[in-house]
Amino acid sequence: MSPSIQSRPDGLTDQLSGGTNDLLKLGASPLTRAVDVLACFGIEPGPTAASSAEGTSGRVLELLREHPAGGDELARRAGLTADEVARALVELELAGLAAVADGLYRAVGASS
Repeated sequence: MSPSIQSRPDGLTDQLSGGTNDLLKLGASPLTRAVDVLACFGIEPGPTAASSAEGTSGRVLELLREHPAGGDELARRAGLTADEVARALVELELAGLAAVADGLYRAVGASS
Protein backbone atom coordinates (compact mmCIF):
# COMPACT_ATOMS: atom_id res chain seq x y z
CA MET A 1 0.00 0.00 0.00
CA SER A 2 1.47 3.36 -0.97
CA PRO A 3 1.20 6.22 1.50
CA SER A 4 -1.19 9.03 0.71
CA ILE A 5 0.04 12.59 0.69
CA GLN A 6 -1.68 15.34 2.60
CA SER A 7 -0.90 19.03 2.79
CA ARG A 8 -2.15 21.99 4.76
CA PRO A 9 -3.04 24.92 2.49
CA ASP A 10 -1.24 28.13 3.34
CA GLY A 11 -1.04 31.73 2.21
CA LEU A 12 -1.08 32.20 -1.55
CA THR A 13 1.49 34.98 -1.57
CA ASP A 14 3.86 33.59 1.08
CA GLN A 15 7.00 32.13 -0.53
CA LEU A 16 7.36 29.66 2.34
CA SER A 17 3.98 28.17 1.38
CA GLY A 18 5.02 27.25 -2.14
CA GLY A 19 5.90 23.65 -1.35
CA THR A 20 2.63 22.75 0.34
CA ASN A 21 0.58 24.60 -2.23
CA ASP A 22 2.44 22.80 -5.05
CA LEU A 23 1.59 19.45 -3.41
CA LEU A 24 -2.07 20.44 -3.45
CA LYS A 25 -1.85 21.29 -7.16
CA LEU A 26 -0.41 17.82 -7.76
CA GLY A 27 -3.34 16.15 -6.03
CA ALA A 28 -2.45 15.97 -2.34
CA SER A 29 -5.43 15.86 0.00
CA PRO A 30 -5.94 19.18 1.78
CA LEU A 31 -5.87 19.15 5.57
CA THR A 32 -8.11 21.96 6.73
CA ARG A 33 -9.74 20.50 9.86
CA ALA A 34 -8.91 17.98 12.56
CA VAL A 35 -11.34 15.50 11.00
CA ASP A 36 -9.24 15.56 7.80
CA VAL A 37 -6.27 14.24 9.78
CA LEU A 38 -8.42 11.57 11.46
CA ALA A 39 -9.74 10.49 8.06
CA CYS A 40 -6.14 9.89 6.86
CA PHE A 41 -5.93 7.15 9.47
CA GLY A 42 -9.40 5.77 8.81
CA ILE A 43 -10.77 7.15 12.07
CA GLU A 44 -14.36 8.32 12.13
CA PRO A 45 -14.93 10.92 14.83
CA GLY A 46 -17.83 10.11 17.10
CA PRO A 47 -20.63 12.53 17.83
CA THR A 48 -19.63 15.24 20.28
CA ALA A 49 -21.80 17.27 22.56
CA ALA A 50 -22.28 20.80 21.33
CA SER A 51 -21.89 22.48 24.70
CA SER A 52 -21.22 19.93 27.42
CA ALA A 53 -18.77 17.29 28.50
CA GLU A 54 -18.91 14.54 31.09
CA GLY A 55 -16.63 13.16 33.78
CA THR A 56 -13.18 14.66 34.13
CA SER A 57 -13.60 16.71 30.96
CA GLY A 58 -16.85 18.16 32.27
CA ARG A 59 -15.18 19.08 35.55
CA VAL A 60 -12.34 20.87 33.73
CA LEU A 61 -14.81 22.61 31.41
CA GLU A 62 -16.75 23.98 34.38
CA LEU A 63 -13.52 25.42 35.81
CA LEU A 64 -12.71 27.02 32.45
CA ARG A 65 -16.16 28.58 32.33
CA GLU A 66 -15.36 30.28 35.65
CA HIS A 67 -12.19 31.84 34.19
CA PRO A 68 -9.28 30.99 31.85
CA ALA A 69 -6.48 28.97 33.41
CA GLY A 70 -3.26 27.11 32.69
CA GLY A 71 -2.91 23.36 33.00
CA ASP A 72 -1.16 23.47 36.39
CA GLU A 73 -3.82 25.71 37.88
CA LEU A 74 -6.58 23.46 36.54
CA ALA A 75 -4.92 20.42 38.10
CA ARG A 76 -4.71 22.15 41.50
CA ARG A 77 -8.27 23.48 41.40
CA ALA A 78 -9.78 20.20 40.20
CA GLY A 79 -7.63 17.95 42.38
CA LEU A 80 -6.50 16.02 39.30
CA THR A 81 -3.13 14.86 38.02
CA ALA A 82 -1.41 16.72 35.19
CA ASP A 83 -2.06 13.67 32.96
CA GLU A 84 -5.79 13.71 33.70
CA VAL A 85 -6.01 17.44 32.98
CA ALA A 86 -4.02 17.07 29.74
CA ARG A 87 -6.36 14.33 28.51
CA ALA A 88 -9.42 16.37 29.42
CA LEU A 89 -8.06 19.45 27.64
CA VAL A 90 -7.37 17.46 24.47
CA GLU A 91 -10.91 16.05 24.55
CA LEU A 92 -12.36 19.53 25.07
CA GLU A 93 -10.27 21.03 22.27
CA LEU A 94 -11.24 18.28 19.83
CA ALA A 95 -14.90 18.76 20.75
CA GLY A 96 -14.58 22.50 20.13
CA LEU A 97 -15.34 23.33 23.76
CA ALA A 98 -11.97 24.78 24.77
CA ALA A 99 -9.11 26.64 23.12
CA VAL A 100 -5.67 27.76 24.24
CA ALA A 101 -4.17 31.19 23.66
CA ASP A 102 -1.29 32.91 25.43
CA GLY A 103 -0.76 29.85 27.62
CA LEU A 104 -4.29 29.89 29.03
CA TYR A 105 -7.17 27.58 28.22
CA ARG A 106 -10.60 29.13 27.74
CA ALA A 107 -14.06 27.64 27.39
CA VAL A 108 -15.58 28.28 23.98
CA GLY A 109 -18.87 27.38 22.38
CA ALA A 110 -22.53 27.84 23.17
CA SER A 111 -22.32 27.80 26.96
CA SER A 112 -19.04 29.64 27.50
